[in-house]
Amino acid sequence: MVLLSVFVGLWVAAVGVCHAAEVRGQVVDAETGMPIEEVQVGVGEWVYRSGADGGFVAQSAAGDTLRFERFGYQPILWVLSGDDEFVRVALVADVLQVREVMVVGGLRAESRTEVAAGVSVVGGEQVHRSGAQHVQDIVPAVPNLHWAGGTARPRYFQVRGIGERSQYAGEGAPNFSVGFVVDGVDMSGLGTGALFDLQQIEVFKGPQSSAFGANALAGLINVESADPSSKAGGTVGQAFGGDGLLRAEGVINAPVGDRFALRAGYQLAASNGFRDNAYLGVDDSNRRREGLLRVKARYAASNGLLLKATLFRADGANGYDMWAPDNNRQLTTYSDRPGDDRQVTTALALRAEKALTASIDILSISTYAQTDLDYSYDGDWGNDAFWASEAYGFDPQVEGWHYDFFDRTLRQRTSISQEVRLRGGRALFGLYARALREEDDAVGYLFGGAASDLQARYDMGNIAFYGQWERALSSAWQLMLNARFEHSTIDYSGQTNGGVDDVRYDVGQWLPGGKVALNWQDRRGTTAYVAMARGYRAGGINQHPYLAAQNRPYNPEYMLNLEAGYRLSDERYRVELIAFHALRDGQQVSLSSQQTPGDPNSFFYFTANAASGRNSGVEVEGQYRLRPSLNAFASLAYLNTYVDLYGFDVAGGQRQQLGGRAAAHAPEWGLRAGWEYAHSGGFFARAAWSFVDGFYFSDSHDQRADARQLVNASMGWEQANWVVTMWASNLLDERYGVRGFYFGLEPPTYEDKLYISYGDPRQVGASVTLHF
Repeated sequence: MVLLSVFVGLWVAAVGVCHAAEVRGQVVDAETGMPIEEVQVGVGEWVYRSGADGGFVAQSAAGDTLRFERFGYQPILWVLSGDDEFVRVALVADVLQVREVMVVGGLRAESRTEVAAGVSVVGGEQVHRSGAQHVQDIVPAVPNLHWAGGTARPRYFQVRGIGERSQYAGEGAPNFSVGFVVDGVDMSGLGTGALFDLQQIEVFKGPQSSAFGANALAGLINVESADPSSKAGGTVGQAFGGDGLLRAEGVINAPVGDRFALRAGYQLAASNGFRDNAYLGVDDSNRRREGLLRVKARYAASNGLLLKATLFRADGANGYDMWAPDNNRQLTTYSDRPGDDRQVTTALALRAEKALTASIDILSISTYAQTDLDYSYDGDWGNDAFWASEAYGFDPQVEGWHYDFFDRTLRQRTSISQEVRLRGGRALFGLYARALREEDDAVGYLFGGAASDLQARYDMGNIAFYGQWERALSSAWQLMLNARFEHSTIDYSGQTNGGVDDVRYDVGQWLPGGKVALNWQDRRGTTAYVAMARGYRAGGINQHPYLAAQNRPYNPEYMLNLEAGYRLSDERYRVELIAFHALRDGQQVSLSSQQTPGDPNSFFYFTANAASGRNSGVEVEGQYRLRPSLNAFASLAYLNTYVDLYGFDVAGGQRQQLGGRAAAHAPEWGLRAGWEYAHSGGFFARAAWSFVDGFYFSDSHDQRADARQLVNASMGWEQANWVVTMWASNLLDERYGVRGFYFGLEPPTYEDKLYISYGDPRQVGASVTLHF
C-alpha cells in the first residue's frame, strides 16, 4: 500500500493536476437512462473522460462552463453554480449521426473509429435477427477469420492465416496464437461460444500481445454479454428446427434502487448433430447438449466506486462422431464406440473501477475459471463387421488382433488472474498476473505408439507490466505508444507407460511486445491510421518421453506487423479498408530428429523454431443504406501467406522438405455480400452469401479443402413485446471440409488418403421471443 500511495502521488504530479476544487457527476443517455462512457468533459483547456459508469470528476470552480461531447450525441454546455457538487447530465442522441460502435475489449473503451487496429464487431441485434446460435455461425461475417474442426464445437481459430488447429494430448502447453475471451475470462482453446443474451462480439486482428499478452499473437475474439440495466424486464424464448433442434432460454433484469442491478439468464439447447450412425442405428451419436447459466451484477456506490461481477457456468455434454472412412457426403458414420466432447466450465470475473482524483482512476480485474474436459473418439471410425467386409477383408481370427482403437483425454484447467490499471489523462499503466494449471489423463495411441497412457501436468505463471501513452499532436493527429514486458514460466511433469517414463522440465522466458500508432480523424467521421506492432507467442516444452534434453524446450515466436487503415462513414454508409504485412520470426513448427544414433526407431516428432514466414493481405468492410428500411453490406478479404522452406531428417538418412508454400487453414480469398430489410410495421428480412477459397488442411501435406459458398437467410416479425424469427443456415446444403487428415487407415494396404470432416448441412428453424 505504501508503494501504491507513493506511485499515485508521483502520478498526480506527473499529470499536472493543479485545480483545487472538484465537481463530480454522471453522464447518461436521455432516452434509456444508461451510463455513457468515454464522454469528453472539457473545462477550459483540460479534458476529462467519463468512466464505465458514466461518472466523471473534474477540476473546476463556480462559473466554469463544462463541455460534454460524444460522437452520436448532441453536445451540451453546463455552467456550474456554487451549489453544483454533483451534476447529472443527460445527452440526447443525434439523429443525424450514426450511433458509433464502442469497442470495449481493449485497454480502454474506444469508438470503433478510434481503434488503430483491424477490428470487426458483430452486434447482438444482428446475431438475433440472423438466427445465429454459436460463434461458428458469425465467422463468415468477419474477414480473414477461420476455424478448424476436430471437436464438437469450434475451439481453435485462425486469424489472417495464423492459429492452432488442435490440442491433443501430448501436443504441448495451452499456449494459443488466437485468444478467446468471454466476459473478461480467458477461455482460449475451450468451447464456450453460445450466442446467448449477447451485447457484441469483437474480433481483433493482428498482434494484440501488447494489450492481451501471450495468447494473442495473431488476434483475439472477445465475447461480451449484455450488462444489467436500470430498466426492469426480461425475455423468454424458444426455438425449434431441423436435426431435432430444441432451445429454451430466459433472461431477467432487475434493478434494485438507483445503484444496484442484477441480470440473470439460462439457455438450454439440444440437437442431434447431423450424423447417422449406421452400425448403432442412431441419429444422435454426434449429439449436442449445451447449457449456459449466467448471472451479472452491477453496483455504483455513492463514492464513485463501480463494481461489476459476472458468474457463468457452461455445461456441454456433446457427442463426437464426425468421421467416416469412405468420406460419404450423406454424413453416415460406422463407429462402434463413438466419442464424447464434454465440457463443464465455472468462471467468475470481478471488475472494480474508481476515480482516485479528478484525473486518475484505478481499475481492478479479477478472474477465476475451472474447466473439466472429456474428449474421446473412435480412432478407426469403424467396427469389426465394417472392416471384415469384402472391401477391406480384415479378419481378426487371421490377423490375431482386432482393428479397434479408442482415444480418450480427461483434462482439467484451472486459472486465476489479477490485473490492475491506473489511468491518468491519456496515459495508462498496468500490472497483470496469472497462474494456470492444466492436467491431462490420456489413454490411447499416443506419441506415434510410443506410449499408451499419459499423466501430464503443466504449471504456468505469467507476470506482466505494461504502459500506454497517447498524445494529441494537433486537432486531427494523435500518437499512441504501447509496451508490454511479460515473464512466462512453464513447469512440466509427465509420466507415460504406467509411470515407467518420467519427464520433468521447466523453462522461463521474457516476452517483450509493443505498438506504435499514428491516428488521424476529421470532424466528418473520416479516420485513418498507420501502426507497427510486435506480438509474441510463448515457447514451450515437448512432451514426448524419449526426446533428447536439447530438443525438449522450444523458444517463443515473434511477429512484426505493419498495418494501415482508412475508415469513412456518415448517416448512410460506412467503409473500412485495411492493408497489412506481417513477418514471423522463430516460427514454431513440427520437426523430427534421430535421438539415438543407430536406432532408426528413435525418430520422434517435436516442436522447434525452424522457419520464418510472412502474411500479407487486405480487408474491406462496408455497408450502405439504400433506403431508410433497406441496408446492403459486403466484405472482401485477401490473404497471401508464405512459410519459408525448412527441412528435417527422417528415417533412412533422408531429409524431408516442408514449407515453400502457403500456411494451413489460410484461404486466399473470402467474399461476403447481403442485405437486410426492416419495415416500420415490424417485418424484417436478411440474407447473406459468403465465399471462402480453398486452403491447405495441414503444414505436413499438400491436401486441400475445396472452395465453398454458403447462403444464410432469415425473416420475421417484431412488435413491442414479441419477435418471431424464421431462419435457414447453409441454404444450398453445401458440403464443405472443416478439418482434413492424410494418412493410412484402410486395410489391407493402408495407403495414405485424405479424410475429411464436414461442416453442418442445411438447417431450417424458427424461434419465438417474448419481452416483458
